[in-house]
Order: sequence, then C-alpha cells, then structure tokens
Amino acid sequence: MLTAKETDTEYGTVFSVGWPDAPHRSLRNKTIEAWEAAGRPPVGGRPNEGAVVAKSPHGDVVSYQSHTPGSGDEGDIDALALWSGQGVSLVRHAQPAAEIVREMSDEARAILARLGNDPSF
Repeated sequence: MLTAKETDTEYGTVFSVGWPDAPHRSLRNKTIEAWEAAGRPPVGGRPNEGAVVAKSPHGDVVSYQSHTPGSGDEGDIDALALWSGQGVSLVRHAQPAAEIVREMSDEARAILARLGNDPSF
C-alpha cells in the first residue's frame, strides 16, 4: 500500500462472491490480473473461479469472494480482495489509527485557529 498509486486500484464487481452487484474498489492483484488476461469474463467463466485460495477462522475463502483478509487468515492473501480507494496514493507510511486521528485533530485545530475560530474541541 505504501507504494500504490490511485491507478493501482480497480473499480467494479470483481469480488462478487457473497456480495453480488455491489461495486467496490480494491488494489489490483493476481486475481484481477488473471481475470483481465482472460478478457474480463462474467461470473461463471472467470479463471480459478470457486477455487479455495485461503482459509480464515470462519472457513474456506474462494477466489472472487468478498472477504476482508484478517490476522487469522492463511493462504494466498494476494488473491483476496485488498479493499482500497484511490486515496491509497496519499498513504506515505504505516502508523496506528490513534496517531492518524490525533494528526487530523491537530490539523483541524490549526486551521480553525488560523480562521479565527475557537478550536476548543
């Protein structure tokens, strides 16, 4: 993710198993590349469709399944949906969520102070 550009994401319904007709955006990966190389076939004709590509604490994960990889997953993680919007290009380094929220809050306070508003939140 740290090197991804906004063009490294795919928008569509590729990961539709369990979540049909729900457009989403994910990082391009081997599943998307194989699907594109096959000519972007519809459900029922996609390469490796239905094959178990990973195991999660909740059971098998098949190719094209709408599944968010978790810490207990094992298998071909690069074949899973790696949800990511175009904003991925703004990610510069890994950091804890609390730190991100603190930075956003500090930036908001600074902006409000520059505008002459009371940043007392």
